[in-house]
Amino acid sequence: MKKALLLCFGLLVLLAADLKAAPANVNFASERGIPFQLVFDGRALTRGGAREVHIDRLVPGYHWAEFLIPTPYGRPINYRTRVFLDPGLETSYVLITRQGYPPVLRKVAAVPLRGPRGGHYGGGGYDPRYDDRGGRNDGYYDDSYGSNGPGNYNNGGNGGYNNGGNGGYNNGDYNNYPPNGGQYPGGAVSSYRQMRAQDVDALVNSVRSKSFDSSRLSVAKQALEQSVIQADDLTRLLGTLDFENSKVELAKFAYPHVADQQNFYRVYDSFQFESSIREVQEAAKR
Repeated sequence: MKKALLLCFGLLVLLAADLKAAPANVNFASERGIPFQLVFDGRALTRGGAREVHIDRLVPGYHWAEFLIPTPYGRPINYRTRVFLDPGLETSYVLITRQGYPPVLRKVAAVPLRGPRGGHYGGGGYDPRYDDRGGRNDGYYDDSYGSNGPGNYNNGGNGGYNNGGNGGYNNGDYNNYPPNGGQYPGGAVSSYRQMRAQDVDALVNSVRSKSFDSSRLSVAKQALEQSVIQADDLTRLLGTLDFENSKVELAKFAYPHVADQQNFYRVYDSFQFESSIREVQEAAKR
């Protein structure tokens, strides 16, 4: 009997540890396609403006999200809020910005993870009736959109912001625990749209039409700088280059822009030397 109890207890401990270790993913998207800059747990994640941001393999729990939103009349708006991510779920938020009202970050979905981008937010809409019945968003998720009068911006609380010159906050500095910005090793951030098949074909043809590897490399980098690509399509792109060092340089540059990084190993067939593969692997770990 004691052995059975000990066995059950051990299984429960293992199960609890497994659940605790389960990562979380999150998506942020603007309701009307307005670009924003995102600082997540104190880390700037976007270069320029992004309309959608996806973050993989985060530590579950509370995280800080700060949005810098451009305005047509001068200084951008700084909006900082706190979000809660459940383990093993991909949570989606929509940033709502409307003239005369403060921004609101609205939770629209939380679905089980199914692969690297499993269950991500899609469809372009949100449910204004969404209610966080667990109460975990109480006190930091502002579900009172529309209740403030025009121009009545709150400077207190977690969701408040000011539109002053320094963009300062009244609620203190970021708490950057846990380490790695709250992200598990191997996590990925995507703030750009994935290239469609016809876009990849056009890019491959454009790169192939150049006479020198230096020109091909420049065109490929420029296209990937604001895009996300599949590993197999990156392999096609590497095939347009003549020299091994050019392929290595492009693979190292493109790794953060690969949507299915679990398939990145497929690009290694493009290299002639094992040393090239090792160099790319080392760069991907950093």
